[in-house]
This record gives sequence, structure tokens and C-alpha cells, in this order.
Amino acid sequence: MRTVRDFAPDGATGQSAGQGSSAPKWQQLRAVEEAREALGLKATSINVLRAMLSFMSADRVSEMAPDHHVVYAGNAAIAQRAHVSVQTVERHIAKLVDLGIIQRVTAANGKRWCRRDSAGQVALVSGLSLLPLTTRHAEFTAVAAQYQRTQDSLRALKDECLLALARLQEVCCEGIQHLMDHARTILRRRPQQDVLQCLLNEINAAMPVDNTAEEEVQPSKLRDGDIENEGHKEHSLNPDSKKRKSLSISLTQDDMERSFPALCAELRFARNNEEGLRMMDDIAQQLRLGQAWWKCKEMGPAISFILLGYILERVDSVQNHRSYLVSMMGRLEAGEIELEQLVRPL
Repeated sequence: MRTVRDFAPDGATGQSAGQGSSAPKWQQLRAVEEAREALGLKATSINVLRAMLSFMSADRVSEMAPDHHVVYAGNAAIAQRAHVSVQTVERHIAKLVDLGIIQRVTAANGKRWCRRDSAGQVALVSGLSLLPLTTRHAEFTAVAAQYQRTQDSLRALKDECLLALARLQEVCCEGIQHLMDHARTILRRRPQQDVLQCLLNEINAAMPVDNTAEEEVQPSKLRDGDIENEGHKEHSLNPDSKKRKSLSISLTQDDMERSFPALCAELRFARNNEEGLRMMDDIAQQLRLGQAWWKCKEMGPAISFILLGYILERVDSVQNHRSYLVSMMGRLEAGEIELEQLVRPL
């Protein structure tokens, strides 16, 4: 039988079974839900587990009384509450038992029942015990945290691949179609870290070498022209200055309300700028922008506000919000679009 210990990261299995968690039952369920994919569980298993917890009147899973951790409801009742078939309940209960998330404490005939004393208190129960939710809560939490770190790392690496592809398309348009098709095939799936790293290495290897930095510019060529136009020519030869200009914009309150009404409505009740930034982080999390949002924030609060507002106005028409944000940032940095184009005209 496999248990959650098979999936726990190093050091997470040192918890003793007797060191149970005092967290509420729904918080314990949330830990299992967040570790669901790492444990190999489907969403239906979580729904069945949630239905089982709903049959318990106690707020916490504990050994204080039999009905505080043993569910004696039949599969038909659980199926009705989980909105699935009885056969589905049986299959997912077997999976939960196999992973050690629940335990069978049934009588010899396998039936589930409850015996009460003369005072109406539960004296004896035969059913399914949810006690592992308490005794292994720390392990489930550790598995969920480790899984989240892995997913964050994968998302960051995937974003790097998307940005590298965008840069490659800008500087090289011929002979890369095969690589582009190969990259799209990989990025449409759920690749592992080694696959993404190999893809990133392939993209970087296909990037043409830029030798312009090795060429020394003669001062006389910078001064070749009329005096009245001299400063303008120096500015046009400075890419950093040009980039700063394309990424700078001044927004009034009217501009923000007119261009990004959805985002302004979300931030209307922010008491100060810090709270507004925190609310923007929450919106980015809901859109699952991942690591791309933190890279966007590095471009400055005005740019991050414009890009988040731009995406929020198109939230229903954009299929992948994170990839869309990465594409927009790449186009801005490349100078393909300017911030003024993202703001509706007066």
C-alpha cells in the first residue's frame, strides 16, 4: 500500500503519527487539495472526500469520539452529496485508502453503521476513518508546498522559453520554422524541467551572435553633422535612452478610468498605494500570471498597471493570460509597440 510518505519531500516524514494537527477539517482538506496532483488524485477524489467530511458534525477530525473521525454514511449517500455515481464513489474511496488518506475501520462484513447508548451518544462506529487528515496534516502541507515550488520553477522556465522565442523571432526570421514548431509542441503540453531547459538551450544556441558591441565607434562619426542637429543624432544613437522614452508614460486619473475601467473598479476601495499594489498582486494571481507578473512589476508601477488593466479588459477573449503578458512585455521592450498604443485615445 502506498501512503503519502511516498510523495513527501525530504524531512517531511519525520512527523509522528501521534502529533496530530488541530487545524479545522476544511483546512486539512485544503492541504490535501493543494497536494492533489502530486499525490496522483483527481478532482473527483477531493469531492468525495469533501462529501465525507460534510457528514461529520464536528469541526475538527480527532480521536475524541468515534463520530469525530469515522464516517458511517453509505456509498449511496456519499454519491448523492458528491453528485457522482455509486461506482465512482467506490473507485475513489479505494484510491484514498490506497494512499493512506482515509482508513477502513469496518466490521467483518464490511458494513458501515453507528451504535448509540441510552443517552443518544455514539458508542461504536463501523465505517471510514478520516483520522489521517489530522495525523498527517504536516506531511500533506509539506507535499503541497514542495509541489507549488516545483510548479513555480516550471512556470518561470517556461516564461524564459517564451521570451527567448520572441527575441529569436525579432532578430532571425529564416531557418527557424522547425525550431518554432518544435517549441510550440513542447509548450502546449506539460513538460518537465529537463525538457524545458533543453528547449531553452536550443533557442539560445539558434540566436545569432551580435558583434556590434565589438565594433568601436569613432567619435568623429558621432559629430558628423550640423551643430543644431548634433544633440538629436546622439540621442538617436543611444538605444537605452530610446527604450526609456518608449517605456515612459504619464497617466491622468481620467486616462486610467477611460482606458482600464475594470481594473480601476477593482482598485477603487484601496486606501493607499501599497494596498492598491497588493490588490493588483491578487488580481494577477487570479489570472495565473505567475512569474511573468513579477517580471512585469520590475518594469515599474505605471507599466504593470497598464498591462494588467489591458489584460483585464480582454480577460474573456484571451486564452492564456500569462503568455499574453509575456508577449506584450517582449513587444514593448523590442519597441514594436508603445505604451500610448495600449491607452485609448482621448
